[in-house]
Amino acid sequence: MFVLRVLTLALATAVPSLASACASDASGRCIVLDGGGEIQLDASLRLRGMYYDPTRFGIGGREDGYGLLRALASAAVQRNGWEGFAQLGVHAEQGRNGGPGGTDRGALDLQQGYVRWHGEHLSWQLGRQEAAYGSSRLLSVRDGPNIRLAFDGVRGRWQQGGFKLDLMALRPVDNRSGAFDDRSDRGQHLAGGYATWQRGRAGNGTDLYLLDYGRDGARFASAVGNERRRSLGARWFALQPRWDANIELVAQQGTLSRSQGNLDIRAWTLATDSGLRWPTHRWQPRLGIKLDIASGDRNPQDGRLGTFNAMYPKSAYFSEASLLAPANLMDVQPTLTLTPRPGLSTGFGWQLAWKHQRSDAVYTTPAPLAAVPGTAGTPRRIGQQYKWETSWEATPQWTWKGQLAWFDAGPGLRTAGGRDTFFASVVGAWQW
Repeated sequence: MFVLRVLTLALATAVPSLASACASDASGRCIVLDGGGEIQLDASLRLRGMYYDPTRFGIGGREDGYGLLRALASAAVQRNGWEGFAQLGVHAEQGRNGGPGGTDRGALDLQQGYVRWHGEHLSWQLGRQEAAYGSSRLLSVRDGPNIRLAFDGVRGRWQQGGFKLDLMALRPVDNRSGAFDDRSDRGQHLAGGYATWQRGRAGNGTDLYLLDYGRDGARFASAVGNERRRSLGARWFALQPRWDANIELVAQQGTLSRSQGNLDIRAWTLATDSGLRWPTHRWQPRLGIKLDIASGDRNPQDGRLGTFNAMYPKSAYFSEASLLAPANLMDVQPTLTLTPRPGLSTGFGWQLAWKHQRSDAVYTTPAPLAAVPGTAGTPRRIGQQYKWETSWEATPQWTWKGQLAWFDAGPGLRTAGGRDTFFASVVGAWQW
């Protein structure tokens, strides 16, 4: 952090064309260039300690506690409608049983690097970039894991008034542990369009999207093959002074290619997150409820695959413990969120979860899907989860988060040897 500040000041001193910060309240360092344009420098650091007892519900996992470090530094140059952006990242892990996971550790590497052009209505962005849409149920940056999700490819946008349409052709980045060795994952692709209509006040609108997804060597509880899946989705969202709502419906169809014969993919999901709010009351309570159904595979022998695949979802969609993936799942989750004072919020949740189809498995992270061994054919009740999550913005630069969760394993897990799970996490994040 100190080194980056010194380099920034040295750059401003060495180059006469650099001037003072663009705005007094801007994050990082924003420097005006003579003749037009500006340079924006930013840095962030995140430290996270995590503890599971056990991992993976005790099915092939055990007690584990470890630490993660993420350090990012970026520079953006803007001039005459053009922008060049580069973000470097260093990621470290300490103490994890069996060594670091695929999104835990990486030496100095390019987290993002792209060129962007924007006109009055049209813009495009080419290179390595993060992408998040809607409620991050199908496409997110996955901030929970140490290495955020990035893609290589191109996106174009048409925007006029409250309407915008994004077209994309992307491949996820394959994270490797060495320096500057990350590459596009040639076994996966994502292409399609995402449209949003915003009307009235901010936070009210409709999304409509069609996404084409491919993954080689996809693994489900009953089949393994090359997956080609198209998702047609619609989302309605509203934010009013006393209530909010978010409803999303997705239908999927495609093919899982196998040597012993192809399977037709027919899957779907319905997800809602709605709440009542009392903004003028003490602690500004929000009482919410999440209702989710993600289809499972009814019969492994019928020539079809009914397991929903959320592709690149927010791993902490149900809780920061990231114990369940949105596949073959039905759940109800009442929540209560309180804001004792500005910058401090705390929330409580209670999730009851069942399998959509008893014949299919319980699925967990890492993304995109991992079937818990032995859970195909077990009873439908997965269990219930209790969670507590608090966020405190201590200063404009520092944010602290604490998270606890307890998962009471039901017969859907216990029949396969699973057991209750405790999760704890502390996060300190600094932004300059």
